[in-house]
Amino acid sequence: MNHTSTWADRFGAAVSAAIADQEAFLAGRADLDERGIERFLISPGRISGLVTARNTGAELHAAITLPVLTAGQAATLRTATPQCEHHEADEGALPECLADPAHTGGVTVLPDPAELSFICTCPAISPCRHAAALAHALIDRLRTHPEDLAALRGLRQPPHPAQDLPPAGASTNTRPKTRISAHHAWAWYREYPDRPPIPNYSPSLSNEPPGPPACSPPPPPAPTTEHLHALVNDAATQARNFLCSGTPLECAWDEDAVRLAARIPHIRISEVADRLGLDIADLRSRITAACTSA
Repeated sequence: MNHTSTWADRFGAAVSAAIADQEAFLAGRADLDERGIERFLISPGRISGLVTARNTGAELHAAITLPVLTAGQAATLRTATPQCEHHEADEGALPECLADPAHTGGVTVLPDPAELSFICTCPAISPCRHAAALAHALIDRLRTHPEDLAALRGLRQPPHPAQDLPPAGASTNTRPKTRISAHHAWAWYREYPDRPPIPNYSPSLSNEPPGPPACSPPPPPAPTTEHLHALVNDAATQARNFLCSGTPLECAWDEDAVRLAARIPHIRISEVADRLGLDIADLRSRITAACTSA
């Protein structure tokens, strides 16, 4: 990047005039040299990239937009001054003679400063230092690839995909990575030319009405199905007796336990006696009495 380029120098002059704030313009140069730019992309009418904020380390989405040449302007550019050498240049080249309006039928390949618009997700007033860093990245690019200006103005398709520009004197493998927000990740995705499809996580809905949930048995050591039926029958019996007699229910821990022990099959008498603090023989006699009265 040591040699000069007409396109780079004149585009740099246009950007400098559009930014006006020379402090921000020079700060952009320093940010590019120190931190580089990720996802640097040139497309018709737009330059975009992710710039790392100096103070917070956040990834900021910056862009510069300008109008592309119309179909009429492109046709005039192709037919102007047929004797000029630019008609014999390679298709991918951009001869410096096209910077002279006398050779282009009055069509200006370089943008006017008033045509440049600067966008950045930082809270600073635009144009900011981050957009200036993006502009310096394009100026450096034009010194070695002036034909990218033709892609920027809509005359050719951009030949390069999005790329990362490392800081000056550093390799891409040693550049520290930072986290980005979902907003910036989506901006990345929109700018990527060969983006993969977004996965669809929408649930598949059936037209069949939902059925009742399947009843699963309670986990152990819950009562068995036989025990549950016995408990339900006991509750129904107590409710029927209450409705028939109208007398309030009197609940006693030991009496209820003895009654349930008499109704529930295959119950462990020893465990019930231990919980009630009764002798096993005494509990057996009480269960027998409860069965007789029932």
